[in-house]
Order: sequence, then structure tokens, then C-alpha cells
Amino acid sequence: MSKIHYAEKLGLSKVTRALEAILPVRDVAVAYLCIGSDLSTGDSFGPLTGTLLKRMGVTGVFGSLDDTIHAKNMVERIAQVPGDRFVVAIDATMGRLKEVGCFSFINGPLRPGAAMKRDLQPVGNVSILFNVAPASYANFMVLGCASLNTVWQGANLLARGISVIAHRRKDNGVRLKLV
Repeated sequence: MSKIHYAEKLGLSKVTRALEAILPVRDVAVAYLCIGSDLSTGDSFGPLTGTLLKRMGVTGVFGSLDDTIHAKNMVERIAQVPGDRFVVAIDATMGRLKEVGCFSFINGPLRPGAAMKRDLQPVGNVSILFNVAPASYANFMVLGCASLNTVWQGANLLARGISVIAHRRKDNGVRLKLV
């Protein structure tokens, strides 16, 4: 698992390398499962990333600001992902204060809703978590007060990294768009 802060020098290059390390070979179709809600600033990281990916022409994106994937619809939305896809689960997380703004690239699934003590099934072949706020006893309130700038910067960097990889691999049928 590698950790990268969104404001690091050469951040796009580091994110791209981390993605290359966890993504499958070029001929495997990838689905990006962008988890979260647009009702909470911190939890909007996944849907915001999904929206940016769609605008950049990346295909295989599930979850966006217009069509969120959250605890109440997750089972039915995951069922919509074709079974032959390698699933990259993307979600916000809460953790240590000094790691706010850091990505974690994990070679394995994530447990959505863990910060809110939800007992949901793990999702994804690999996962990308972005620490949006420090964990506390009042996670729900802290998540809602997460910095929009931090969430935006993280979503923007990750979407650009995925777009670069998808363009290089051309396994996602990426059509470059001017945004």
C-alpha cells in the first residue's frame, strides 16, 4: 500500500505510478466504482471523482454526483457492473490527522461505510481511499465539515491519473474530451 499526499511535488506522476502498480494488465476491462454521497462534503470524494472521470471520457465509471452509489443502493449498483470487469473501488476515508489529504492505493477490497460503523460487504479487486478528515467520536459531523478544497484537489488529481493510465492502455476506450 502506498500513500501519496495530493499536494506533493510530482503528484500526478506518483499517482500514475501507484495506479500502474495496482491495476491489471492492459487487456483486462476495468470498472471504476466511485462510492459516496453528494450530501456530505467529505463523502462526495467518490462521486466527484466519478463525475470528473466521465467528463474526461473514461468509460466503465459507476457512480457520480448525478448517480451516487451509497449504503442504501450499493448491492443493486454493484450488480450492474459486468462480471468480467476488474473493479477499482474508490471512496473517502477518515484517519489520522497527519494523513488528511493522502491517498492509499490498496491491493485488495475496501469496506464502504466503515467510518460510520456500517457493516457492508467489501468491494473491489483493488481500492483507492482518500483521507478527507481526521477520525473522531463524531465521524458523521466531521465528515460533513471536511474541506471542500481538499476533496476537490484529491478528486481532480485521481481523475487525471486514471485518465492518463486509461489513455496509455487504451483498454477503456477512452475518448479524450476537452473539459
